Amino acid sequence: MWRSLWRSIDRFSLQHFKSVITELRQIKVVNAQNRDTVVDLLQTIVEIVTYGDRQDPLIFECFMEYQVLAEFVRVLKISTSSTIEAPLLQYLSIMIQNMDSEHAIYYCLSNDYVNNIVAHPYNFDAGDLALYYVSFLRAVSSKISRDTLCLLVKVHGDVVVSFPMYTEALKFAQHEEKMIQTAIRALTLNIYNICDNNVYQFITTPPASIYFSDLVSSLRKQCLQLDALVNSSEDKCTHQRNKDIFLKTDKIVDDLFYFKDMLSVGESRLSRVVTQNLLSLLILPLLLPLLKLGENKGSYNISAVTSLYIVSRLLQVVGGKHLINGVAGLLLYHYMALCQRDAIATNGDIAGSIGDASPLLHSLNDINIKVSDHEAEGEKEININYLLQHLNVQTSSNSHFDGSPKDDNVYIERFGIFAYLFSDNHSISLASLFLLLTLAENKDLEHFPASLLGMSQSQGLMNNCESAFLKVDGSILVGLMPQILKTLLKVLACQPPVSPPMQWHTGWFLRKLLQCQGNKLTDDNIHLFNTSYEQSRECLQKELDGCWFDHIPDTIGHEWGSCKKALELQFHVKDPLFTLELEICQQAIDGNFNSCFAWERMVDAVKVFILHLQLKALIFMGCLLEKPSLESPSDSDLGKTYSRDISSASFGSEVSLGSGIPCRIAFSYAGVRDIYLVALARGISGKLILAEKHPFRSQRGIVIAIAPLAGLSQPRIDEDHPTWLHLQIREFEPNFVKAKGRESKVSTPPADGRWTLGFHSAKACETARLLILEETCKQRSSVESMLAPLLREDYLVNVLDRQGD
Repeated sequence: MWRSLWRSIDRFSLQHFKSVITELRQIKVVNAQNRDTVVDLLQTIVEIVTYGDRQDPLIFECFMEYQVLAEFVRVLKISTSSTIEAPLLQYLSIMIQNMDSEHAIYYCLSNDYVNNIVAHPYNFDAGDLALYYVSFLRAVSSKISRDTLCLLVKVHGDVVVSFPMYTEALKFAQHEEKMIQTAIRALTLNIYNICDNNVYQFITTPPASIYFSDLVSSLRKQCLQLDALVNSSEDKCTHQRNKDIFLKTDKIVDDLFYFKDMLSVGESRLSRVVTQNLLSLLILPLLLPLLKLGENKGSYNISAVTSLYIVSRLLQVVGGKHLINGVAGLLLYHYMALCQRDAIATNGDIAGSIGDASPLLHSLNDINIKVSDHEAEGEKEININYLLQHLNVQTSSNSHFDGSPKDDNVYIERFGIFAYLFSDNHSISLASLFLLLTLAENKDLEHFPASLLGMSQSQGLMNNCESAFLKVDGSILVGLMPQILKTLLKVLACQPPVSPPMQWHTGWFLRKLLQCQGNKLTDDNIHLFNTSYEQSRECLQKELDGCWFDHIPDTIGHEWGSCKKALELQFHVKDPLFTLELEICQQAIDGNFNSCFAWERMVDAVKVFILHLQLKALIFMGCLLEKPSLESPSDSDLGKTYSRDISSASFGSEVSLGSGIPCRIAFSYAGVRDIYLVALARGISGKLILAEKHPFRSQRGIVIAIAPLAGLSQPRIDEDHPTWLHLQIREFEPNFVKAKGRESKVSTPPADGRWTLGFHSAKACETARLLILEETCKQRSSVESMLAPLLREDYLVNVLDRQGD
């Protein structure tokens, strides 16, 4: 043991370190024959230096005296093969990452050692060398400070003319390997957080500043790809398209968070160059089509719903006063122009007017917008001032309105963001409303017209806004709130019905806006809601005749909490991705009967009814409901031994044959077998059992098959063979879908099972059919009794009475 310990100590001794350095210096060329030896020497040096940095200062003094880093640079230069480069960079990364001494770090960054290693002509075409190289750059960036940054740049006078580590790193910014991209972004953020004025001047001016425009251009390309997925005409299942869209948006959001991190550094020059590139290359080209200027300027052929999603997500994630106020100024230009006109007419002065768009548009001064030029098949620039002139012309062209609120409302609905808000396309309508709420909720928004969404400037829309909307006198948009609510209610009442996800998201918007209205609706809107509520209740009642009626109570319990959670979701965590999912979910429903599709239809009906019941409670009670307690009907008269025996039956267990009807069934693997058919409903559960007679107990049977009674659909007697009874058995297992959560739709559902039973006479066959129907009817009646209180018109009244008690 002592010898082993001594060898370990000797390995990290100063004498051993010197001998390793000497051996490395004797290497004159690195080739395939000595490559492994050199790698071992490099590894040993790094291990000893790392140890010495913490334990033995003499070792690091030797490291500096012998200029070991210069030996690393020399090894790179004398290598005839690139195979030495990856391990050398790896060991250097490990050494730098583990250095704690400021003195050691300062030495490693001095004398151009790092710059020489960075500038070496590597061949990145093969292997993982790029990953090791970038890891080395990141390791160095994590150790630099304001005091050591100067060691890595080259200056002429007071001007930084070269920053090799930064510029070489940027060459990998768009690398296909995600790990490398992440490392480069970490490196740049490390640098941005410790830059001095001279380095910032280098970073934010060409050619180095091209990095930021390239980043935004890459993001714009991803947005185009996203839009292509959303609007794809290929016959692709919804599940797969949703998956592809989710992956693409995930990449886009990653980029947005990177921009946010850059702005969070808080350096004015960095913020300005990032913001201007986002505005000129991405945001403004996306907004131009939304302004409806009468000509297609710079649309990049991105659909409205995708544009609305991208702008909303960008404002959510990146934010910033310049971006928020610039977007608000453009989108609300028409509305604010009318506010300004009213202020002039009333006061003769626009100073301080809520309609003055100048403060919002200040951040856009003299920005050039890069847009597509279809004639030249390239890009051209449009100055923001040219765009604003078009907006002024459009607003002035509608000056024939007499200024009445009615005319103003008609005008607002026709132009800009409001034309999309009142669109017949529900996805676009919800996406537009989400963008408006995003602006209204952002703390960086200045001079926002409080009357726009019925809120005071000092309060957020979602934060106890009460009825501030109704308190703003003379607002052009006060009259628009009922129309906005009506637009949302029309989505709920749409025939044929829109998808449950669409309705849930619509319900979320309704709850937010109703909070600002004091939960009040106009008489017309109340009538529209009541119509929608009745439709939802009728759809649920129809499911009591379906093959999944026995699962309705459990489904209500399962979905109730999900619906309440969805309605109460805080705005700042709601992802506008739902607008894209809704855009592609309107697909034709397969008309073929299948228990899987029937299950989805039943769950959808439950979701929609719960939503309407919650909204009804919000409108008339001012709050959402807690999950109801659905009481099972008393089954005291069903508690006989026979009933318990059947209800607890499982495959292979013994059951009483009781009133079982003898019949025969043919199995592909077991031939024809004599069995008994036993059907029994107990409360809300019911089973159809096939049992073979027990070999020793005449009144008992062995269960060989079980089917849910509710899932038998309509038992049918064969037209040509009146002793044959055909049964369709539901094979789909709903617990599987519940476990999958988000992916609630099954793309390839299992086929339903089919049984054909043979009876000794047509009368016995008819008796079996009637028995199945009778027991199914009993089971259905129990479910109806359980749901009856929930489906009654006075359910909310009863809830209030119970609360009063």
